[in-house]
Amino acid sequence: MTEIEKNEILEKAKAWFKESIAQNHIKNTKKLSKIKKFNINPFLLTYLSNFLQGDSTPKSIAKALIYPRALGTSINTSFGTHIQKFTLEVLSSFASTTSGIDIEFIDQIDNEKKYCQLKSGPNTINKDDVETIAKHFTDVINLGKTNGLKLGFHNLIVGVIYGEKKN
Repeated sequence: MTEIEKNEILEKAKAWFKESIAQNHIKNTKKLSKIKKFNINPFLLTYLSNFLQGDSTPKSIAKALIYPRALGTSINTSFGTHIQKFTLEVLSSFASTTSGIDIEFIDQIDNEKKYCQLKSGPNTINKDDVETIAKHFTDVINLGKTNGLKLGFHNLIVGVIYGEKKN
């Protein structure tokens, strides 16, 4: 891949992030202006307010409600949802219709088709996922045999978008 191609991908990624992630985050954060949008735990709210701010004033309670939603799980969940669209729109993969497979693409190194289950990061894979993913991959290989395609585990990928190998 040339430097020009790499820079094109980076520019597309920046635009995609701004249009998909940032705009949705802003829209979802604005929804937090209505108390009815919250599922409040009355046993923990005062505790969380005191833990966060050292008191339970209305402003501290509001921060205890808003901060986790604006800065935490909401944006992390939507990122995981949007990452597949990112690979389709920016990285030129193909959506898969195979059960347990998110995207398909032609590998730039060996020119073989790869079948990929996407994970947004290392913390999105738990112990139970490993068995489920392995079963999906075995099913893909068996379906390939049925349809006359020679597939091996080298054609099957768990695509982790960020993180370190040790994680």
